[in-house]
Amino acid sequence: MSADEKEEFMDEITGHEELSEKVIDQTAELKENASAAFDQARRTAETVWDEAKSKLSDLQSLEAFVREKPTQAILVTFGIGFLLGLLCHK
Repeated sequence: MSADEKEEFMDEITGHEELSEKVIDQTAELKENASAAFDQARRTAETVWDEAKSKLSDLQSLEAFVREKPTQAILVTFGIGFLLGLLCHK
């Protein structure tokens, strides 16, 4: 093997090693980004779930109020509708 061939061979090996290192680095970076995105999605889903449970609780409280005091619920609804009608009419 001539000196030029040896040098070319060494350049190819070095090039492959550098490429391999770049692939490893990019894979690690991709893994970190995917992990961060997953954590953010999980936190967002937990927040949405907590808000949904809170709203469900509010609706259940409203339903309980309507069942316990149907006359008052109807009068309050009528009053709100009347006020909105006055505001929209002007």
